[in-house]
Amino acid sequence: MNKPAITRILIPMDFSETGHLALEHGVFMASLFKAELYLLHVMELFEYPYTLYDPLLVSPNYEDEFQKNINKSMEEEAQKIRTQHGLNVISIVTRGRVVTEIVETAKNREVDLIVMGTHGAKGFEEFFIGSNAHRTVTVSPCPVITIQTKTQKKGFTNIIAPFDNTLHSRQKVDYLILLAKHYGAFVHILGLMTEDDDENKFMLKIESVEDALKHAKIKYEQKIVRGTNLAIESMNYSNQVKGDLIITMTDHESRLNGIFLGSFAKQIINHSKIPVMSIRPIEGHYESMPVGSNPYN
Repeated sequence: MNKPAITRILIPMDFSETGHLALEHGVFMASLFKAELYLLHVMELFEYPYTLYDPLLVSPNYEDEFQKNINKSMEEEAQKIRTQHGLNVISIVTRGRVVTEIVETAKNREVDLIVMGTHGAKGFEEFFIGSNAHRTVTVSPCPVITIQTKTQKKGFTNIIAPFDNTLHSRQKVDYLILLAKHYGAFVHILGLMTEDDDENKFMLKIESVEDALKHAKIKYEQKIVRGTNLAIESMNYSNQVKGDLIITMTDHESRLNGIFLGSFAKQIINHSKIPVMSIRPIEGHYESMPVGSNPYN
C-alpha cells in the first residue's frame, strides 16, 4: 500500500461558525503541505427563504440570482486565500444533497483529505441519523477531519492515537506519522483493553506502533487503560493531556452497526471538543500492524 500524501484538500462551506473554523484549519494545513484547496458549497432546497407553497412571492429568477450571489461570495473567499497565502484555490458551487455532493466532489477531484465543520448530533438525531459529518465520514473516499465550535487553535501539537482490539489498518499509523512529522507534534498512544483481551497479544500490537514511531523519530508516550468505551476514554484522555487532534479508523465494524449510539466513530465525531481525523480502511486492508516486523524500514 502506498504511503499517504496530502496534495488536495476539500473544505465544504456552509458559512456557519464551524464552517469558518474548518476553513481556517484547512487553509493552515494546505499552506503546510503546499496542497491545492477546493472550497465547496452545496445548495439545498431549504436554503431558500420560501417554500413550495408560496412560490408567487418570489421572482422567477430568484434561484439564479441566489446562486450568482453564492458564486460571488465563494470566489471572493477563494481570491482572498490566494492573495494572503499564495495557494491554488478552486471554488465550487453545486446543488443537491450535502453528503452526496461532498463525496462526489472528493472522488471527481481525487481529494486526499476533507476538512469540515460539524454541529454534532444528540438524542433522536444521533441514535437514528447522525450528523452530516458522520454520514460523510462513513462513505468518504478519503480521510475526514471534523471540527466543532470549541476548536480555536490552528495546528496540532498533541495528537491522540487510540487503539483497541478491533482490526485497524496500517493506514492509521501512516497518517499519524505524516501529520506528526509535518506539525512537529507529540503523539499519545492510548490502548484500551477489555477484560476479554489477551494482554500479551494486545501489547505486541501497541509495541508495533511504537516501533513505527521510533523509526520515524517521532516523540511519543503510551498509556494502557481498561474499559469498554474507546470514545469516552479517548475524549477523557485528550482532556488530561491537552490533546488537539484524535486520529481514528472508522473500522469495518462501525459501518455495520453505525446506526447505533454505541458506534465509536459516531460518538467521537459528535461529541469531541477537539478535531477528529477519521479514516475509512481501504477494502482488503483491514490487517493490523504486523507483529515482530517494521513496515517502515
